[in-house]
Amino acid sequence: MVNPFLVIDTLSILTIIGQVIAVFAATALLLSLAGNRFGIRIRHWIATHGLKLMFVVAIVATSGSLFFSEMALFAPCKDCWIQRIFMYPQVVLLGIALWRKDANIAWYILALCLLGGAMSGEHYIEQWEAMLDPIAHDPATPCDLSGVSCSATYIFEYGYITIPLMAGTAFCLNIVGSLSMVLEKLRK
Repeated sequence: MVNPFLVIDTLSILTIIGQVIAVFAATALLLSLAGNRFGIRIRHWIATHGLKLMFVVAIVATSGSLFFSEMALFAPCKDCWIQRIFMYPQVVLLGIALWRKDANIAWYILALCLLGGAMSGEHYIEQWEAMLDPIAHDPATPCDLSGVSCSATYIFEYGYITIPLMAGTAFCLNIVGSLSMVLEKLRK
């Protein structure tokens, strides 16, 4: 049996690393738009390796999600299911695109990530509202007939990392990856 605390710690550290990478890559992307050579080189590198990078992000995010629900037995709420709807197909789509070397998938991944990222942000805010004001936003009150609350926080690592934030970080990474691929293609 896998130690759930070890997996949660590992995924939390990967989330922090992903956030650092996302900020660095987004900064490089913005610099590239201003004509900065360093930014252009980073954007080019990300675009060249984008399919592989985004595929790995989607696999880790999907595996983490499945671990939480199937092994750690954290019942997913309605918001978690919606985020899964936008992440799970990326594994299949990016796998096929990687096999076919089809960079045109970037537009579709971008759309999925923008929608999924917005949902993750909304869910993360909902959790914080429940933590800051549990009387007005009772984390025990279910958000639908499943009996699971979207305000409940199963994990809270390093004072800010929750499951929706982990998902949001994965969406952000794939947004930067897909934007890099799209911009690289438009520049040619």
